[in-house]
Amino acid sequence: MEKICAVFKGPEKPFETRSYTVTAPQAGTAGLKLIISGICGTDVHIYEGRLGMPDMPLVLGHEFIGEIDALGSGKAIDALGNQLHPGDKAIACVAVSCGKCINCLAGETASCLAFQVTYLKNADEPPHFHGGFSEYLYSPFANLVKLPDEVDPMAAAAFPCGGPTVIRSCAYGGGLKSGELAVIQGNGSLGLFAAAYAKAHGCKVIMIGSASNPERKQLTLELQPDHFLDFRQKSEEEIRNFILAEASSLGRGDGADVVIETSGAAEAFPLGLSLLRTRGRYFVPGQYSDRGTVSIPPHLITFKALQIFGSGQYTMADIGTYLDFLTAHPELQAIFKKLLRCFPVSEVNSAIEAARSGKAVKTVFCAK
Repeated sequence: MEKICAVFKGPEKPFETRSYTVTAPQAGTAGLKLIISGICGTDVHIYEGRLGMPDMPLVLGHEFIGEIDALGSGKAIDALGNQLHPGDKAIACVAVSCGKCINCLAGETASCLAFQVTYLKNADEPPHFHGGFSEYLYSPFANLVKLPDEVDPMAAAAFPCGGPTVIRSCAYGGGLKSGELAVIQGNGSLGLFAAAYAKAHGCKVIMIGSASNPERKQLTLELQPDHFLDFRQKSEEEIRNFILAEASSLGRGDGADVVIETSGAAEAFPLGLSLLRTRGRYFVPGQYSDRGTVSIPPHLITFKALQIFGSGQYTMADIGTYLDFLTAHPELQAIFKKLLRCFPVSEVNSAIEAARSGKAVKTVFCAK
């Protein structure tokens, strides 16, 4: 049996599709048939050359959800202790922490100092299917998280990376509390999940985003933020004044309790700082590539005693929390599925362009 994968040949170069024969998985490894696999903003950054990769053909992708087709020898247990069987559906995570550095030994595996990913292997080398841009994937048992029966894979595919990323950033900052005023910067994939997560925790949510894509705006409004502000229609001063007035009316002090930066725009950072109340918390999971520098007023951090939490990765447990969240909110699963625009792996270059241009809210590869 042969399956297709999409091979990255370097920044701004067209992907090449290749067919390889599926073989039995090695010990400690599962073979999974594609159900759905997402294109993350990180993948776009790699394609654009904003994140460096080794100079060899690679199968990118870290948002693969598949059905277990075969199991290699060894104890088939996923990252959270669940027994794995053929026919189970699972999310495959590509992150590999070293387990030995100061952060790993302290339980901070999301900030491993020797962080690796499973797909950094030459696509020419068997068994070839190393990354998520593929109709098949080989994954270590320890990098899988089994999907509960209550979770639709299509809903889980909306945020298999973005969801755990936001969850980890919130955990670093002490979580979200009912009644807090939360401002979400950006209404891309990361921002939409952040809004849903904050609303589910009882926060008052203000989203700052774009209304230029009617589909994205409709999905944003379906998540029922308390207010949506189009950054193209309002000045930064108008946004600050609006949030200050809202904070005052809610008795939250001189700004938002929490701001979550998901836009990835460097210029969003100083604005986010200015929207926080004294002792406010700034969660920053969205600045995942070097978009240049910006000027910030450091005294604002001092005088308002602001708390800033960066978060670039997540733990396997955060994936479990994400799936628990989906299980608890079937009504959100129905909305999350609407985000997807599906492509076959053979149309990888069209899929990348849809993701890069923002024309699709969430671009995914689907089984034929």
